[in-house]
Amino acid sequence: MLVLPAGAYAQPVSDTQTQINQLSTQLQAVSAKLEALQAQQAQEHAVQAQQRATAAALEARQEREEAAIAAHNKAAQIALQAVPPTRAEEKGVVNTQYVTKGVLPGSFLIPGTDTSIHIGGFVNLQAEYNPTQNLGPKFSIGNLEPNGPGRRATAGDFQYNSKVSRLVVQSSTPSAYGPITTNFAIDLWGYVSGGDYNQALQNNSYSARIVFAYGTVGPFAMGMMNSNFIDNNDSPETMDFAGPAGLPAERTEQIRFTWPVNKTNLFSFAAENPQSGYQDTRDNIEVASATEPMPDFSIRYQYTTDLLHLQFSGVVRDIAYEDGYGDRSSRITGAGIAGATLNLGPINAAFGQDNLGAQYWTGSIGRYIPDDFGANVASVLAVNNGTTGTPKTIATKLQDDQGFAVFFQHYWEANLRSTVSIGYNHQNLASFLPADTQNAVATKTVSANLIWRVVPSVDLGAEFWLGQKQYQRLTGISPKNAEKLVVGGIWHF
Repeated sequence: MLVLPAGAYAQPVSDTQTQINQLSTQLQAVSAKLEALQAQQAQEHAVQAQQRATAAALEARQEREEAAIAAHNKAAQIALQAVPPTRAEEKGVVNTQYVTKGVLPGSFLIPGTDTSIHIGGFVNLQAEYNPTQNLGPKFSIGNLEPNGPGRRATAGDFQYNSKVSRLVVQSSTPSAYGPITTNFAIDLWGYVSGGDYNQALQNNSYSARIVFAYGTVGPFAMGMMNSNFIDNNDSPETMDFAGPAGLPAERTEQIRFTWPVNKTNLFSFAAENPQSGYQDTRDNIEVASATEPMPDFSIRYQYTTDLLHLQFSGVVRDIAYEDGYGDRSSRITGAGIAGATLNLGPINAAFGQDNLGAQYWTGSIGRYIPDDFGANVASVLAVNNGTTGTPKTIATKLQDDQGFAVFFQHYWEANLRSTVSIGYNHQNLASFLPADTQNAVATKTVSANLIWRVVPSVDLGAEFWLGQKQYQRLTGISPKNAEKLVVGGIWHF
């Protein structure tokens, strides 16, 4: 029998134990790492749970706040609509967090105040064709030239025009004196160097101008607005911005007091910014006077029912002139307008919304008639200051106007309407003025349109104009005619 030495068993046993110890150490290390990883994961889960809880709490809080604001907003809307606008304007509904309906149509209350704001206006685009002569973006029949190279040069002219587009901002705030309002409007009919169409060479840019800028306190109004003298209510609806020949139209700074006697009768009085114009025997025309002694004082009466609107208005003016050599003259004069519009529907329901109206004007109107109907119409004063040597004043004469506009509007359908208008204006020019083709002794226009209301805020239409200018007899030029075609639309907002 083979007998091995005792040391032969001891070596393998020792190696195995060493390996077991190493494995045990490694296992302990792995176990420690696993425990550390589990502890880290548990901590991360706890953080995530806390974050989810915080987010849920914030969301719940936001939902509660939104629900409270919505409930408050609903209650405020009900409160505003439950009383008449005038009462709502007096009391208001105080809030600091949300927008509610204002007292002006289409307005909202500025949060935290009782001031109502309305933002509106319209975008207008017209395509215009002048077969006779380019008379500008309006049918300025007074600018028609006699037959000749100047007139032929611009015959057959086509242009686009969006200058009438307007932005309007209004506000109303209740007070112990009644509503305090502000009214501000601008359009793009400002001065353009080089003429109305020169902007086509300058990236089709227009210049803005103030249309209205005035405020009211109770019955008082102050600022730039339509003259108290003119009659907008008895004017026809036309796409062309000038309207019938001679129709008075003027915006001016003024202080106005309005007295509503009752729902039917209304009086208003105004002191308006004066501006006299003159022309002389030195071929100066439509020149602004250097002196204005007093405001233009105007008075207007209006009678309004469902059937009829009537207006009678007048203006008193001090027409002054200073020749630059110490000779100054001043004349008190005036003018008047009578207008009416008859709504035919109340007479017979078959007429629907059809209406007809007219205006008549007379007197030293001057700049209250736009110069679209002759550069001379703004020249309410004629001055004879000779033709040679020092221009000393020899004589002056007031140049009064007489004219009328008549129109009829017919609704073919509820959303389709037409207006036909006739306009005429005559100015009594001084006999001592030299012959000048710029002077329009008389202007006449006839227009007709067709307007389609696509939706309540959009009108599309077409309009045709025919006009005539009568020149001074001394020129030897017979009356000349011109035409214009307008196609376009207006988008209200």
